[in-house]
Amino acid sequence: MQKPFSEHAQNIDRFFTAIKSLNEYDKMEIRGVVAGLLYPPLRDTYFTLNYHRAAINIELVLTLTDTRQFQAIAMLARTIFESAVEIKLITAIPDSVDKIRTFTELEKLRAAKKIVKFKKAHPDAKVLIETYEEFIAKNEESILHERDAMWPGPGKITHWSRMNLAESTELLGKPFNEIYQINYAQLSWYVHSGIVGVANLGATTFALLAGVAFNIAMESYMEILTAIIDEFKIIKADPKLKDKMMLAKMLPFTDTPEEANRLQRAFLGS
Repeated sequence: MQKPFSEHAQNIDRFFTAIKSLNEYDKMEIRGVVAGLLYPPLRDTYFTLNYHRAAINIELVLTLTDTRQFQAIAMLARTIFESAVEIKLITAIPDSVDKIRTFTELEKLRAAKKIVKFKKAHPDAKVLIETYEEFIAKNEESILHERDAMWPGPGKITHWSRMNLAESTELLGKPFNEIYQINYAQLSWYVHSGIVGVANLGATTFALLAGVAFNIAMESYMEILTAIIDEFKIIKADPKLKDKMMLAKMLPFTDTPEEANRLQRAFLGS
């Protein structure tokens, strides 16, 4: 028997509230630790950049309280998921820091060469290219040398892991491969399709799609917070830190104060 929409709507609201609850937990338990890192090494920097990117997108999600904005919600959920994949890959791939650094320089070189090429093909374009030409002349040889040493063999380097998203999520396993195989194409369709993807959809479908996106954002946010806790060993200061995170996620799914109290006792023992 199909669930009435009112029940679906309640679940959608709970997913949204769970994201809000996790964000409050993040601000209380995690964000201050990350902000307090002084002169972090590159590995820490790459972790925190992905974390901050996701945190900003979570804040944006929490401004979207109307499920008719589901395309924006889907876009943000997809970006948060990609940040979770990226941060997990750093721990899963050997020499990830060197690969990210080299790939970053390679992308700078590609962008500079593209701009110079455009200007030469369109001399009237109001683009100043001296800085880009200087960067190319000074750095191209060393960047290409590092590229060839890091990724020997033919083929264009489109990501520092030298994997596409399907391959990355398969390497990482659950929940990444499940989200990618089941939901990612759906998110992408509603992000990129313009009016084509939504022309014949009703308000109920908008809401349900927003619910799917909220759930993906929530699960991805959990993975990012877990990665930060593990990487910076924050749990040493508070052994209950992950229990608190699970509690923050699950409290919005309780129906009564008694249920909430039982859940709190189960996770925190008080």
